[in-house]
Amino acid sequence: MDIFRSYDIRGLYPKELNEENALKIGRAIGTLVKNKPVFVNYDNRAGSIEIKQNFVSGLLMSGATVYELGMGPVTVSAFASFMEKAYGICISASHNPKEYTGILAYKNGVTVTPEPIKKIYKSGKFRNKYGKPIPFSYDEKYIERITKGIGKLDLKVGIDSMGGSTTYLAPFVFDKAGAKVSSLRTTPSSNFYGKTPEPLKENARELGELVRRHGLDMGLQLDADGDRCLIVDETGKALDPMVTAMILIKYLKLKRTAATIACSSHLEKYTKIKYTRTGRPNVEAELKTGKYDFGVETSAHFYFGRYYPFSDGVLTGLLIAGIIKRTGKNLSVLTEEFPKIYYINKALKFDGIEKISKKMRMITQKLKPYKKQIKIDGIKIPFNDGFMLFRPSNTEPLIRVYYEGTDEKALRRIGKLVDAVIK
Repeated sequence: MDIFRSYDIRGLYPKELNEENALKIGRAIGTLVKNKPVFVNYDNRAGSIEIKQNFVSGLLMSGATVYELGMGPVTVSAFASFMEKAYGICISASHNPKEYTGILAYKNGVTVTPEPIKKIYKSGKFRNKYGKPIPFSYDEKYIERITKGIGKLDLKVGIDSMGGSTTYLAPFVFDKAGAKVSSLRTTPSSNFYGKTPEPLKENARELGELVRRHGLDMGLQLDADGDRCLIVDETGKALDPMVTAMILIKYLKLKRTAATIACSSHLEKYTKIKYTRTGRPNVEAELKTGKYDFGVETSAHFYFGRYYPFSDGVLTGLLIAGIIKRTGKNLSVLTEEFPKIYYINKALKFDGIEKISKKMRMITQKLKPYKKQIKIDGIKIPFNDGFMLFRPSNTEPLIRVYYEGTDEKALRRIGKLVDAVIK
């Protein structure tokens, strides 16, 4: 049952998630869905392709009408669920290594947490009514939505989809928007060209070289399922996600933001912030209310309320490109308008939940002298010149540790406090 995580269903293929339990999960989701349609797509990792047919068979055996969208990013199935007021499923393990696969479920464009699915799965009580499979495409509607209002970009853009599910889609989108595209990897790869398909600075060196070598205006790196991205400026430098957020907030005039608790305090200078717990469902829940026009996580998830509640890496890249075109400024110049980020994120690894709980009790005890504590998610200690945060991970056997300073001196000072707490 460990494949049922906090936000989705995910595990090693075939050791943890395989054809057999994918069929049962399909049956459980089909039972939950009842008569609503389900839009299904999948990423290109080997495990996703292998379990896809069994999963769809399970949906059909429980009476679902299944619109099969083929290979593609989670943003397309989530968009279909949003527009059609239905369920959307992407068979993907997002940024996890190639050995994993997963099942990411959405309803009306918002993440369906696995608990109700798990309950039906464990009961074994499934609907018995054969559904209908319908080959379908939602790409055109999705592309039309995200390119509307962008205008003719007339920029040179480098794209690295890391061999993931946006390999064909992302260049097509930018081409449609009038950009000249240089792709780093032009064909999908089930092993993501030997990399973990996550948009990180250390993964973006080749993209940076491509941008510099060809004199491009920007680079865009996407994770395997396309809902996260990293932006690279015209010098080949990868932007910190918090700097990307500040550019978006200022130039798109985003007034109200839902930000996860670990986000940089610098965001508060540019927008009104509501801090949330970490994780897609928590930010999406705020966007769904209609009160927030932007959402952001430190992991480079960016959400835009005027489009839909879920995060989208391709849309983020388009909006950044639009800002470059509209302002006539290079990205390196735009970034100079914002504070430099002095921020550390590290993880403490443990063997099990019991050891995590024990360590968090010790951390809690050591933090008692700090009178001002924020407990939205873990324990955050704010200072005039930064903060420190200790939070158990919702997806891995880790305690996440974050700290920020307004400058190098503040970062060193708070870092020493962090070391004393976790010692």
